Amino acid sequence: MLEAGVRKLESWGYRVRMQDDIHSSWHYLAGSPQRRADELHAAFADPEAAAVLPVRGGYGLTTVLPLLDVGLIRANPKILVGCSDVTALLHWMVSEVRMVCFHGPMLGALGRDSDRAGDARFREVLEAVGKPAELRSSLSDAYQWCFAPGVAKGRALGGSLSLLAALCGTPLQPDTRGAVLFLEDVGERPYRIDRLLTQLQHSGLFEEVEAVVLGDFVGCDEPGGEPSWRDAVDRVFRSLSIPVLAGLPFGHGEPNLIFPLGGRVQVDAGRGVVEFRESPLVS
Repeated sequence: MLEAGVRKLESWGYRVRMQDDIHSSWHYLAGSPQRRADELHAAFADPEAAAVLPVRGGYGLTTVLPLLDVGLIRANPKILVGCSDVTALLHWMVSEVRMVCFHGPMLGALGRDSDRAGDARFREVLEAVGKPAELRSSLSDAYQWCFAPGVAKGRALGGSLSLLAALCGTPLQPDTRGAVLFLEDVGERPYRIDRLLTQLQHSGLFEEVEAVVLGDFVGCDEPGGEPSWRDAVDRVFRSLSIPVLAGLPFGHGEPNLIFPLGGRVQVDAGRGVVEFRESPLVS
């Protein structure tokens, strides 16, 4: 999918640059932690680069983060887009570098050519065409999308539920105070969704969260659909007095619509809408 994603970017008029050893591996990782850190440093330091686009989810990125140079990256701001395991890098960018970044499709996903809506939104961000004004639930009615009603404002944070759980209890655990927390995942059965959410709850990540926004949970129901991931979400969040909105088009499904992390948003769970209140890019 790398080559197909590169061809798509080139068809949009962009030049793509990558290291010669991009296909290298180290045990079960895409290169040693130091090699991957050096690759990220080179990408951010490149004066001709406008965006840094991971190819795939990036298993093992938590081993890379301690090696990254905050000053170098802060001095060379770029568009950074990713999801899945890249959640760890996105949160590091928001918390340590203090830079807005984007949850959205990676280069490998662009190469599939099946998510036309996601591709169009992605291209708008690269071309700085306005800002992603809102995300709307793709579910059919409020009974399905609204786990708990209400309106709330906060900073957009989140991504892969399992990655956020993996960061709990480490120096990389995100500060979710005053946040609107976006969550999605893939291939986690309901009992594991319950366990992951309970871990976040016990770690204190929900204590001062303003709202929760749920994206795609692909392949997360039991065979036959009962019980579903929604049952786990309902059990955990029913005791929390915050808006909880479901069915937003982001994550491992399609469309995977890009949106900024680190900026201010407003959630209206009753209407099924998330509005982005800040422009993520300076023109």
